[in-house]
Amino acid sequence: MYSAERMTGLAVGICVGLVIVILVMRLLNKDHRFKTDYDERQERIRGRGYMYGFYATLITLALLCVISTGMAIPAEPFIIYFLPIFIGAVVQVCYCIWNGAYIGQNTNIRRFAIFMILISAFNIWVGAMAWKNGKLFVDGILQAPFVNLLCGALFAIVALTAALRKVTDREVE
Repeated sequence: MYSAERMTGLAVGICVGLVIVILVMRLLNKDHRFKTDYDERQERIRGRGYMYGFYATLITLALLCVISTGMAIPAEPFIIYFLPIFIGAVVQVCYCIWNGAYIGQNTNIRRFAIFMILISAFNIWVGAMAWKNGKLFVDGILQAPFVNLLCGALFAIVALTAALRKVTDREVE
């Protein structure tokens, strides 16, 4: 079980992360507004992306239910609860990027790319330090810093998908 201090630390970490996301969203937009502007085509594609992300989340949750019924999953509950969120987010983001509906009309592409690279590198570094210090696995159980590796992977996948999309767009022209 988690101690009260650890639960408080995780909650504070999530809240700080959300505040950072809000601030960064404002910085990523050219007009410094929180809301990103999308045209009608992008809105339709994003809606379909959210649907696919939702289905991916449901399927992941169902699989985890089945797996956990037959065996103990060697990971902290924190990881198990976040895994479906990350899988759903990857599906939604990749679908939207690939179909040209992820980057808004008022988004500064350069700032967006720099942010993706920095946040990915930071999270991978945090996870790597936990691994190096023997805190990624404790008694054969995957620990909470693995979520940082998931975040790093998510942002790396976003950057890679955007780069692949850009390359394929150039080849079509």
